[in-house]
Amino acid sequence: LQLAFVFRNAGGTVVGRAADGSDIFVDLYGSEFSGAVTTPAATQLITDFPADFPFEAQTNADADITLYLNDDVVATQSGVTSISTEIDFSGEALGQYWLWMSADNGSEVIYDSTYVILQGAPLVQDPPGGMEDGINYLDDNTVILQIHAPFKNFIYAIGDFTNWQYHPDYFMKKTTSGDRFWIQIDDLVPGMECRFQYSIDMEDMRVADIYAKKILDPWNDQWISESTYPNLIPYPSGLTTQVVSVLQTAQEPYDWQVTDFQRPPKERLIIYELLIRDFTEEHTFQSLIDTLGYLERLGINAIQLMPVQEFEGNESWGYNPMYYFAIDKYYGPADDLKKFVDECHSRGIAVILDIVFNHSFGQNPQVRMYFNPNAGQYGQPTASNPWFNQVETHPFNVGYDYNHNSIHTQAFMKRNMHYLLEEFNVDGFRFDLSKGFTQNNTFGNVGAWGNYDQSRINHWLRIKDEIGEADPNAYLILEHFADNSEETVLANNGLMLWGNLNHEFNEATMGYSSNLNWANYQSRGWGQPNVVSYAESHDEERLMYKNVQFGNQSNPAHDTRAFDVALARMEASAALNIPLIGPKMIWQFGELGYDYSINHCPDGTINEDCRVANKPIRWDYYYHPERQRLYKVYAAINKLKRDFPAFGSTNYTYDVGGSGKRLIIQHSSMDVVIIANFSVNAISMVPGFTHTGVWYDYFAGESITENNLSNPFLLQPGEYRIYTDVELETPDLSLGTEESSYQGGTLLGSYPNPFIDFTQVSYHAEQSQRLTVRVIDMHGRIVNVLFDGIQIPGNHLLRWDGTNRTGAQLPNGVYVIQFVTQEGTALSKVVLQR
Repeated sequence: LQLAFVFRNAGGTVVGRAADGSDIFVDLYGSEFSGAVTTPAATQLITDFPADFPFEAQTNADADITLYLNDDVVATQSGVTSISTEIDFSGEALGQYWLWMSADNGSEVIYDSTYVILQGAPLVQDPPGGMEDGINYLDDNTVILQIHAPFKNFIYAIGDFTNWQYHPDYFMKKTTSGDRFWIQIDDLVPGMECRFQYSIDMEDMRVADIYAKKILDPWNDQWISESTYPNLIPYPSGLTTQVVSVLQTAQEPYDWQVTDFQRPPKERLIIYELLIRDFTEEHTFQSLIDTLGYLERLGINAIQLMPVQEFEGNESWGYNPMYYFAIDKYYGPADDLKKFVDECHSRGIAVILDIVFNHSFGQNPQVRMYFNPNAGQYGQPTASNPWFNQVETHPFNVGYDYNHNSIHTQAFMKRNMHYLLEEFNVDGFRFDLSKGFTQNNTFGNVGAWGNYDQSRINHWLRIKDEIGEADPNAYLILEHFADNSEETVLANNGLMLWGNLNHEFNEATMGYSSNLNWANYQSRGWGQPNVVSYAESHDEERLMYKNVQFGNQSNPAHDTRAFDVALARMEASAALNIPLIGPKMIWQFGELGYDYSINHCPDGTINEDCRVANKPIRWDYYYHPERQRLYKVYAAINKLKRDFPAFGSTNYTYDVGGSGKRLIIQHSSMDVVIIANFSVNAISMVPGFTHTGVWYDYFAGESITENNLSNPFLLQPGEYRIYTDVELETPDLSLGTEESSYQGGTLLGSYPNPFIDFTQVSYHAEQSQRLTVRVIDMHGRIVNVLFDGIQIPGNHLLRWDGTNRTGAQLPNGVYVIQFVTQEGTALSKVVLQR
């Protein structure tokens, strides 16, 4: 009738009570007449056909109870609360049998039922030709499901098409090779999502399809909002357990708008790495699309998304993957990712996916199907697992270790990479923990793990060729950090490799001695400029945080812990990294001097346990003049690398060992000299001009005539200069968000401002041109569009009532009216103050 609960503290001095102070009781059954089949408690699969199968039922009051097998009475008793019998299945045919009970208390009759399935061996038969593992769509009503499951005895497909019950019609056939099971599902409703799983053997093992393009998570989907993923089909709660896969016939293909995207050359890539969760408050692909104007103006030409394939949990860095063909719903529908790629391509920006094939985690069905729960604290794969090692082979492994010698792992990985390239039009991959793609067991020995490994090289050259079968020009970036002799081979074969210079650049920005030479591919002895050098990444401490915490204070007049000094020194680090030939990377908000520690906790403390925790999203930094200057300096430097062939020249000198550092580039189109003083005191240094004559200071917009190539220049601490021997447009480093004009017109103002009910934005257009007028909040999100079309010359007035694009009222605060033409952007602030 009830469950009673008692809660006490360890000492027994505190006792938990119900809200009214009474003991805690939870009702199970009320006073209504009820009953149930208690044995078997659920659908039973039987392979031994017993002569004494138990069948029992109970009620909560005296009743006349009858037990049935299909339509036949097998037992009946009057005035009892329980009844039991045994059924002889020894001579029965294979198939499904209905066990049910009725109970009559004189005024009411109740029923309950379950099924028994007498099951033989699976039918051995091969599927039609051309079927792959996973979901095969034959037409708008029909699919074939196929699962790779060596050493398994039998599998049922269960789902919406079986009302989540076992049924003989969905007992999967076994291939003649014995390692796969398959079944054809008919009479599906075109375009309707259908949920399903595989139930394996007698161990109550239920798994989703590893190849499913969409999965449902019983633990985490409930926290995904309707605005993030509209109309998400619910998890079949109460009908099954574990992750569920989704199929859908007659899906509408995405209509790609950009089909002729030209990827930036590798040697001039400027990659912006970002974690969607910590980049926009909405953490959606759509919110990324809404912020692309910011990234386009920054001048980057590639975006690297941290993992977006389904990972365990919601708020994660994504390096705990479980389903590789499904896009994580925490970021929105898969078509929104396609829309994001499409929009990036329309702006000349490539998209690189960070993918994780060193390891996977426990919800991956490839792990669960061959899991040994008795081996160690977390269990481990059994020796029969086609994809995973029983024990990890290297010291940095997390989760479960893929066996890259396995042909099954190789085939699965190849298919997934081809799918991502072809389905989402992405431009390449960054591979996490690429040094782990080895079967040479170095567990416990970090040094040995990094030594030259020919088998690992062979794997990566194979993977490069496999990617090339789908897209020969796709980017391939490794987080490798192996011995340089190994990285040289990989780089010379066209693979790009991460070059971590966080420590070196941070020492420079803090005002200490440093050598940046590891960013230089020639110093490494590589034949191709394939080092992706960076000062910050998701894995490294933020430069500005260490600047203000640990910077050099030996010169009080140039204290690198002082915010303005620390921020200004960030400019020089960009000037000595980005222009160097080869792909470069910027970590999100580094262009604004993001100064929260990588170990920042939500409560404001600093703790290594918070390394992967959510970080503050500070789009308001852009509206701080000093930070906006850093952004504009980054944009101006990025423009050089992106737009001018000289920055792809292999004829250069990278002299970066002392306090005074220089990059000298020679090219038929333009010579470039970049000098910087990373000391905390003034120094004199010879720039290294390649010839006498006129040179132009890029940022100052001034020219000098140099007749003495040995002439030293005095550089103040933190000062840097970029000289070219061709006159370039001077970058606009003007600060603030109030600008009086835009390309082709003038902003006249907003009134009232601040406003309560509405404000009127007035402007004058000098010429006919396409104009977009948008409202942006302090997180950088586009919240409304006031005008988007061809604007005729003359005075114009736009009214904004403080709502978003759907008409919902926005909260009080500062908003920016943004005027965008093909030639440029202007901004004006307004304050909503109801």
